[in-house]
Amino acid sequence: MTNDNNMKIHMVKWLPTALLLVGSLLCIHASWLPVKAWLSQQLIHHSWQQSMATKNAKLPSLKTAIAPKPWPWADTFPIAELVFKRIDKSIVVLNGGDPTTLAFSAGAIAPFNQANTTKPFVVAGHRDSHFSFLQDIAMKDVISLTDAQGRSQLYQVERIDIVDASSGQLALPADDASLVLITCFPFEGIGNNAEQRYVVTATPL
Repeated sequence: MTNDNNMKIHMVKWLPTALLLVGSLLCIHASWLPVKAWLSQQLIHHSWQQSMATKNAKLPSLKTAIAPKPWPWADTFPIAELVFKRIDKSIVVLNGGDPTTLAFSAGAIAPFNQANTTKPFVVAGHRDSHFSFLQDIAMKDVISLTDAQGRSQLYQVERIDIVDASSGQLALPADDASLVLITCFPFEGIGNNAEQRYVVTATPL
């Protein structure tokens, strides 16, 4: 009986410490998510700045080199930067539209992932993170695009559509040099299973 009492006393004595430890681990885990998001954005921007510095160095042998990966094991790399002057926003666009890429930034979707060509440049992003600001875009807004070769192009917003994702209305002509930005709709929705898409189309100036 004495041993049982001693065990209970021992457990009661260490219970606050155990609860504090568990609480601390939960706090660390919760705080790591925003830290991870912040760190990934810093690495993506650093990779893009490195690429632009290479282009500005006027080194012919490196002029066509792609931007370095933001981290060694990344499956993507920066290919463009979009600047929305009126709403004071900018975003570095990664190559690819897979879920892993879109978790870190907006991504250009193949085969429409070549900027400053005669084809559309199509960029997708999540409505609750990297492309949440698309709801602030207005008609005639000017968007600046800088590609991986350091070339800049201005676009003006000419259409804002809400389309059914399964209706086929997202079909794009191959010879249209527009900039197309896509996210799920409505913006206040939760999850990635939205049936509508918010599509911003801008044409070259």
